[in-house]
Amino acid sequence: MADGKNIESSLYRRTDLAIEADIDKENAAGVSFDEYERDGIPVSSLIVTGGEGERTAGRPAGTYVTVTARKPWLWEDEKRASLVSLLSDIISDAVLSASGERPRPDLPILICGLGNRAMTADAVGPKTADGVTVTARLRLERRELYEKLGCCRVFSISPGVSASTGVEAADVVRGVAGTVRPTVIILVDALAARSCERLASTIQITDTGISPGSGIGNRQTEITVSTVGIPVVTVGVPTVVNSSTLVCDALESGGVDLGSGSEKLRQVLEGGRSFFVTPEESDVVTEEMSRLISDAVNLMCRTS
Repeated sequence: MADGKNIESSLYRRTDLAIEADIDKENAAGVSFDEYERDGIPVSSLIVTGGEGERTAGRPAGTYVTVTARKPWLWEDEKRASLVSLLSDIISDAVLSASGERPRPDLPILICGLGNRAMTADAVGPKTADGVTVTARLRLERRELYEKLGCCRVFSISPGVSASTGVEAADVVRGVAGTVRPTVIILVDALAARSCERLASTIQITDTGISPGSGIGNRQTEITVSTVGIPVVTVGVPTVVNSSTLVCDALESGGVDLGSGSEKLRQVLEGGRSFFVTPEESDVVTEEMSRLISDAVNLMCRTS
């Protein structure tokens, strides 16, 4: 805030989604934006270059792909299969971008489900990890079958949250990665959105890693190639919206200039930063979106 009377509304707009960044995607320096459809499914891509692009977008350089899929658990089987295939291809592209290698037989991949499985809105990561087909043990116990399958060598972990374990997720990931030595790490996590319309209706895939908890103001050690020593791909689903974000958007939609807001309004917005909204069907969202992502990862890892 410039002073006690002015509201820097961006402080109250927590979002992990690159597509929601406050930038002119057509003219901003250092970023490029593209939109397309595949099988009727909308996809957007934001590419952020180093230096100027990072300052413009307010996030690390990399590629941020957003797939829009509203309530895919209600889709017919054929359309859902198209979505799984699309996600598989996008994750594969992110793996290539991050590590320089396309998924192939015996490529070691570590899947990491971030989040708290005891909290429904934060359990997308752990539940996705549960649904991934782990093949690393098969390689040791039934090598001939493993080679016939022609799949990636998949490891899977769910490090939990530091409030429960006393250990930050980044430390767990770094330790496991140092042991199994994967070519790439694929993180799956619940995200915060700026708009209710994006809750459970978008999936973001990036090749940049993540700062767990940043979208809800609980930033922890980032999990990136610089902190764990392994290229990192992140797949995320927005499951919560900050209450102050909803207030800001509603006020601006009604023509209120937040830059000249009162001190009382500032206090209300600050006081609401720890309150988050999640869909009433969050249990369905968590179950179905995690199953969708695990299906896509499993398809990607079946390389033969």
